[in-house]
Amino acid sequence: MKIVHKTKNGETREALLKEYFINASLIALLKRVGEEAAKAAPARVKTAALARVKQ
Repeated sequence: MKIVHKTKNGETREALLKEYFINASLIALLKRVGEEAAKAAPARVKTAALARVKQ
C-alpha cells in the first residue's frame, strides 16, 4: 500500500503506515513467543530434578 501524504510535522503517510504494520507484527510476535514460553515453562518445571545439599 503506497499512500504519499505529508503531515504537519513533515512525515509521509507511507512512513506512518509502515511503522504501524511493523508495530502490529512485533506485538503479534511477542504474544506468540509469550504463549510458547508459557507452554514450555510448566513442562520444564515438572521434569526438573532437585539438587542435593550437603549439610
